[in-house]
Amino acid sequence: MLKAEMSDPNDVGAFSSKSRPLAAVSTRALLPNVQQFFDPNSPWVLVNEGSLMGFFDYVPKRLRVGPWSKLAPIYISIIVAKLIYWMPPQSSFHLDDEISSTHPQQSQFWYYNVMAFFWMSLILVVTIRKRGPGVVLTYTIQSWTMLIIRHALSALAPFLPRNHTLLRVNELLRFPALATASITFVFWNFIIAPAIYYNFQPDRRRKFLQFNFSFRLVQLHFFNILFAIMNTAIASSREFCFVDLWCALAGAVGYALVYLLILDRIGVHLYPVFSPRTLWSLLSWTALLGSYFAVFYFWNHIISSGWISMK
Repeated sequence: MLKAEMSDPNDVGAFSSKSRPLAAVSTRALLPNVQQFFDPNSPWVLVNEGSLMGFFDYVPKRLRVGPWSKLAPIYISIIVAKLIYWMPPQSSFHLDDEISSTHPQQSQFWYYNVMAFFWMSLILVVTIRKRGPGVVLTYTIQSWTMLIIRHALSALAPFLPRNHTLLRVNELLRFPALATASITFVFWNFIIAPAIYYNFQPDRRRKFLQFNFSFRLVQLHFFNILFAIMNTAIASSREFCFVDLWCALAGAVGYALVYLLILDRIGVHLYPVFSPRTLWSLLSWTALLGSYFAVFYFWNHIISSGWISMK
């Protein structure tokens, strides 16, 4: 089931329709058959007008249907090829012993991880119930979910054997969790939200401020960076290395491939600025990837300077 609400039309990941509110819509009959994705005779856009159930009619049609820019698939292929070529050897993946030392009898930080896990999980459940399961497709909620997993695994870490798989997963998620939270925090609060606010008429600006500073949105867009810093930068003094950056880039490229190869075909346009049907998308993609490098160097500088430390 997919829920859509009209009360918060600018909510990140909210599937809203200009024509009618949807309390509970079954998508089984409206989504394309899985076989259509692999049928060479099927059109690229599998839904009417490139807008799933009309929820994305507000996106300009030229960004929803029509051929991709000729440079888009070339650009994507180069990025994927470089990512594979840069894949670090398995020997370069290592574990951080600091997180394993946060035993409840030795560190109060363990209690923080437990409480934060349950609190963030509650926020996620409330968000899904309010906005519908489709919200999990958004970058914001993907980042939030990654932080939930990090807090859960960090709480389990002191009780796991040294080479346990979950410890490796936890370590591999360390920088991706911090990077995605940083990007969400900066892009929303300093670019997206101000742009929305100043493009609204005065009467809508007040409603947008109420929406933006609602309890749930404050958690997802403001407190997210605090949870990320506590769990990744303060919890460990290890500086990030190339493996960390590669994992974050791999996650970003993986999300982009799902967005372009699946969501674009079923008319889910969460971020029109990344539409492959315009040359401007290449600048958007480059800016997003570049932000991962910027976050990498920024947080390494913060950690190496000793400005933040658990000890």
